[in-house]
Amino acid sequence: MSLTGVADIADSGLLCLTNTTSRVSGHAFYSSPLKFKNSDNSKVSSFSSAFVIATVPEYPKLGGHGLAFVLSPSKQLSGSPSQYLGLLNASENGNSANHIFAVEFDTVKDLELGDINDNHVGVNVNSMKSIASTPAAYFLENRTKEELIIKSGAKIQAWIDYDSAKNRLDVKLSLLSEKPRSSILSIDVNLSSILQDFMFVGFSASTGLLASSHYVLGWSFNMSGEAQSLSLSSLPSLPRPKQNHTVLILCVTFAVVVVIMLIVFISFYLVRKLKESDIIEASELEIGPHRFSYQELKKATMGFRDKELLGFGGFGRVYKGTLQGTNTQVAVKRISHESKQGLREFMSEIASIGRLRHRNLVPLLGWCRCRGDLLIVYDYMPNGSLDKYLFDEPKRVLGWDE
Repeated sequence: MSLTGVADIADSGLLCLTNTTSRVSGHAFYSSPLKFKNSDNSKVSSFSSAFVIATVPEYPKLGGHGLAFVLSPSKQLSGSPSQYLGLLNASENGNSANHIFAVEFDTVKDLELGDINDNHVGVNVNSMKSIASTPAAYFLENRTKEELIIKSGAKIQAWIDYDSAKNRLDVKLSLLSEKPRSSILSIDVNLSSILQDFMFVGFSASTGLLASSHYVLGWSFNMSGEAQSLSLSSLPSLPRPKQNHTVLILCVTFAVVVVIMLIVFISFYLVRKLKESDIIEASELEIGPHRFSYQELKKATMGFRDKELLGFGGFGRVYKGTLQGTNTQVAVKRISHESKQGLREFMSEIASIGRLRHRNLVPLLGWCRCRGDLLIVYDYMPNGSLDKYLFDEPKRVLGWDE
C-alpha cells in the first residue's frame, strides 16, 4: 500500500486514514496501477470490491468529515480536507479532466455540495457533488430496510460492483459478513469516458473542524469476478476509544476552585472574628468599670465612621455613639496605634479614672480591649467639654464706644 497524508497502518494491519486531528487528509492506494480498459474497444472492465470500514468520531454523534473508495489516475492527490474528502479542491471540483470516480461515505451535510443529510452514501464522478446518493442503510434477508449510522463506530462492510456490460453500479452495505441480495444504491453509469487505461485503486478520507478516525479493517478487489467477502471476526480490532476526560477535568477543576474559595472565605471569616474577638486576661477581671464588647461599640459608633467623630483627645480620636438597647449616648475614645500609651498605661488609666467620682468630671462608663484596639467609653457631654465651658466665652461684636 502507498500511503500519503496522515494515513498509517498499525502493526495489526489496521489502516487508519485519519486521526482526531482537524482539517487533515489521508490516502491509501494499492501501490501499482491496474489496467481498467480493454485495448481493443476502450471499454472499461467490470470490477468488484469488498471492504470493511469504521468511523469513530472524536465527539459522539458529531461526524467529521468522511471516507471514500476511489479510482484515480494518480495516487498523489492534492485534494483539500473537510467536504472535499482529500480528493479534490475548490478549483478542481467538477473538472472532467480529473478522471476521478468515488463512492463516498459522508458524515457531514454540506448544502453547497447538495448533500441529502449527514449520513449518506454517494457516487461521485469528477466532482464532490454526487450524481446519486442515498441515506446509509442496509437490507436484511427479509428485505427489511435498516438504518445504518456511519459515524457510530460500528464495523460496516461495503460491496461495490460495476457491470461493464450493463454499465451498472451497485452499492450494498451490511453490519454482517453476508452480502445482501438488495442494493442500497444502484445506478446506470458509463465509466468508459471517466476512467483512464490505468488507474490506482484505494481510499481517501479527511477531517474538518471536527474530526473522526476513519479506519479500513479489510479489503478485497477483483477485476475478474466478484470480490471475496470478508469475515468480520478475523479482522483487526479497533483501538479502544480514548476516554474524554474533558468533563471530568472541568468538574475536578471546578470542585478544587470551590474548595479553595471556601477555605479562603472561612479563613478570612475566622481571622476577622479572631481579630474582633475580646480576649480577657485574668488581670483584666480586677478592673472595676464595665467592659464593653468591640462589636457593641462598633455598632454604637456606626463602625467608627467619620461622621460620628467628635474630635481628637489624648492619644486618640473620640467618637459619638449610641448604645443599642438603652439608647444611651456615649463618647468612645479610640486609642490610636501610633500612640505611645501601652496596654499597662491603658489599664492604669482605666483603673484610676474608674475610681474617681466628681460632679465636674465626665463619668467613665467602661472600656474595651480587642486585639490591637484600646477603647474607653465616657458619658456623652452634648454641651462640650469642661474647658470650653470655663474658658471659651462667646465672641461678641464691639460697639463704637468700646
